[in-house]
Amino acid sequence: MMKIQGISRQEESELPTFNNHEEASKYFEERYGEKFVFEESLNSGDGICFFYRLITDEEAYIKGTVDLNSTGYVGIEFKNSYQPIRIMEDGSIRIVY
Repeated sequence: MMKIQGISRQEESELPTFNNHEEASKYFEERYGEKFVFEESLNSGDGICFFYRLITDEEAYIKGTVDLNSTGYVGIEFKNSYQPIRIMEDGSIRIVY
């Protein structure tokens, strides 16, 4: 299984402007395929926020998911195996580093 590089601040600054969540999520899905995973959505005071994960280390991510489900424990390898991406309903993006 291949590791991929997360999105850098430079790459984030070069992202197109999205008009809504659908445009933004489609862009990431086309670019990263199955490595771009929906987590959950929450209604915040600013509208709906959609939480995604960009899986950067698939092996550690799968192992971490199994560990979490069997023991309830999450190791640092799991937390380092993906990059959180938040997309707001209006298409604005926040990438966590």
